[in-house]
Amino acid sequence: MTFQRARKKEQVEVRRQEILAAAERLFNEGGLEDVTFSRIAKDVSFTRQTIYTYFQTREEVLLALLGAKLEEFYASLHQMFPEGRLLSRKEFCQRVARHFIAHKETLRLFALRHTVLEENVRYENLVAFNRTMLEVFPTVKNILRRQCPSTDDATFDTFTFTMISYFASIYPILEPHPNQLKAIFEAVGSEVTMTPQECLEASIGLMAAALKFKKED
Repeated sequence: MTFQRARKKEQVEVRRQEILAAAERLFNEGGLEDVTFSRIAKDVSFTRQTIYTYFQTREEVLLALLGAKLEEFYASLHQMFPEGRLLSRKEFCQRVARHFIAHKETLRLFALRHTVLEENVRYENLVAFNRTMLEVFPTVKNILRRQCPSTDDATFDTFTFTMISYFASIYPILEPHPNQLKAIFEAVGSEVTMTPQECLEASIGLMAAALKFKKED
């Protein structure tokens, strides 16, 4: 098959999505170390050298993948909290916890954001990613305005800022390493009985304490 350079905008986007799909599969199956341009090139319909037309480093690939996953995460939030349906604080926390668990691979990738994924990345890529990430503020604010109409915008923003930091740190709760669990149990002197869902609900509930939900528990 003769290789053809992508010239149309649609062709460029198709190739870009091929790269992201290959990187996602490699990351999900083997983690960060498995994501290399050589391995990506085995999965796509063009050469390794062509990948450099779209991304200069694997960190740029993974940062772009994370941006795409965050857009999916935000879109599905709207489905989790449809208009016209009021939830109590407890119900809200349960839904957020379930949503996090359903998107644990996004959480896994997001946990690398402040370390690996911000190294070896061009400045313009960081700007583009942060614009995507900050879309969470209007998304969450619109949801909270419906659920907590008497709460002020500053409280909404504080909650969202806190959730971003929380979002970056909770993957180990959902997928703890067996040795780490064993070490924790030994250090504590007993097994931890809370499920990941219960743990997430409790911690999200603490962060949501300042929100005034229209529907009472």
